[in-house]
Amino acid sequence: MARKSRIQKVMNKYIDEVLSAINNNSIIDATKSLPGLPPRDRVRDVLSKPPFNILDRSFRVILVEDLGDYKIYIQIPGEKTDFDFFVWRAVFQGSTLKDLKIPSHDDLGKMFLDLKRRSPILNEYLIDATIRLIRDRVPTTNIINKYFTGLSRGLIEEVKKFLLTLKWIALQEDVNYPPPKYLGSLYTLSVYALLEVFGDLSIIRRIVRFGGV
Repeated sequence: MARKSRIQKVMNKYIDEVLSAINNNSIIDATKSLPGLPPRDRVRDVLSKPPFNILDRSFRVILVEDLGDYKIYIQIPGEKTDFDFFVWRAVFQGSTLKDLKIPSHDDLGKMFLDLKRRSPILNEYLIDATIRLIRDRVPTTNIINKYFTGLSRGLIEEVKKFLLTLKWIALQEDVNYPPPKYLGSLYTLSVYALLEVFGDLSIIRRIVRFGGV
């Protein structure tokens, strides 16, 4: 898909710089700065303040979520664009970086469907958790405590990876397509509503563009 190829182009363009920043620990730690999502119409304003400072367009890699072996970074491109940033997820084994990529909506859709198959609790409540995260702006910790305390520790960690990655994709959508003119993260949420109904990515791809940043 066109937008999917855009992700590959962005990765090819920036991956060496992002890798270098991570390997050299030349990153900004913002992991305690944004536990929940701000209101959709305030995302640009909130992320324009420290430690994110997205109006400063100089190249930076910012660590925003740290789950040990799974970390989420945002990257300011280092170009004279307005607000945009890119979301990267990194998988570690110990201190060794094993995989680094920009997750697409398609990747997250697969995570969503896979999680639903792994537990009756997840099958029942993962869509509710997704709605609470994106529409209601509920912090991830509160969502876990409400819906998923009955899961094993390993499954809870997988849910956290999904929700925290989705959180930053939603914030990216709100920055790039802010309300009231655009839907922003509500467009993202609509995809998960469709996934809940159809349960099949191939069908969703025929309805909406579902491969982009």
